Amino acid sequence: MVDFKAILREGVGAFLSLIYPPHCGACGCRLPGESFLCADCRSAIPRIPEPYCSVCSHPLKGAMPCPNCEGRQWHLSFIVSGCRHEGVVRNLVHRFKYGRDQSLTPLLADLMLPALDDPRIQGRKLDCLVPVPLHPVREREREFNQAALLATRLAKIRGTPLFHLLKRVRPTPPQAGAERSQRLKSLEGAFALRKPIREGMRILLVDDVTTTGATLDACAAVLMEAGAAEVCAITVARG
Repeated sequence: MVDFKAILREGVGAFLSLIYPPHCGACGCRLPGESFLCADCRSAIPRIPEPYCSVCSHPLKGAMPCPNCEGRQWHLSFIVSGCRHEGVVRNLVHRFKYGRDQSLTPLLADLMLPALDDPRIQGRKLDCLVPVPLHPVREREREFNQAALLATRLAKIRGTPLFHLLKRVRPTPPQAGAERSQRLKSLEGAFALRKPIREGMRILLVDDVTTTGATLDACAAVLMEAGAAEVCAITVARG
């Protein structure tokens, strides 16, 4: 049977590409094909250098212990990130979150794909993806939850269900620039379960950026207490 809807979608897409040819999401140059970044901007994406911590992905110097994990007991199994939160990536995330440029969702989700090839997560059986929630007041101000947009895109790519299992019950100050101890303290009691979960679930949390991992671990603590077997996390970038 001929799929006329698919043919129509392809035709409309081809027509729109003639009127609005693809441009690089970072520098704005015209792209020759279907892509989100030009070759120069893609080569400028700052990758996470090895060696790095097997839990939080913090870059390490030789065999030294991870300074971010020192003295902490994690509820998360690990955090994987697509790249560093520097340069072109920092600019893209800033435009996405604070410039409210939701058109960058596919590009930023694309930057997460290398993290899916990480040995810690590759081939791992996961029951669902869960976005880190915003407080309702913050979400109304921003008009969207960036983690939810990214999780929706990633769920389609991976073919894994997306569940909104968490809610933020207490507003917290911006985490950017705060010390690790301040982040940990400010997030106490900030998250709660939105609805009961199935015992033994294996969950992948999704967020845009992680630095200390405090927000992700606070979410993981709620999910583990509710009966999850394992919680790991993925982000676009690591600060």
